Amino acid sequence: MLAMHFYSYVVDLLALAFIIYTYAQAKRRKFGRGESVAWAFVWILVAIFATFPWLFSRVTVYLGVVLPVNLFYGFFSIFLLFMIYRLEERVNELQRVVLRAVQNRAIEKAEKQEKKEN
Repeated sequence: MLAMHFYSYVVDLLALAFIIYTYAQAKRRKFGRGESVAWAFVWILVAIFATFPWLFSRVTVYLGVVLPVNLFYGFFSIFLLFMIYRLEERVNELQRVVLRAVQNRAIEKAEKQEKKEN
C-alpha cells in the first residue's frame, strides 16, 4: 500500500510538472491552443487516475471494457492518432505555404528576367 501512495505522489508531481511545462510552451507559442489543451487534459487525467486508481477500474467497468489496461491502450491509441492527424494537417498547411512562396518567387524571377531582356 505504501508503494502505491509513493507512486501516486511521484506521478502527481510529474503530471504537475508537465502541466506547467505545457503551459509555458503554450505561452511561448511553441504549442498551439488545441495541442496545449489536449496535453493538459492528458496530464490532468494521469494525475487523477494516479491519485485515485480505483476510479480507473470503475470507468473501465462502466464502459464495458474487460481489463483496465485495454482501456488505457485504447484511449492513448486514439489520442495519439488524433495528434498524428493534427500534425499531418499542420505539415500539409506548411507545404502549401512553401509551395506558394516558391511559386511566387519563381514568377518574380521570371518577370525580372523578362524585363532585363526587353
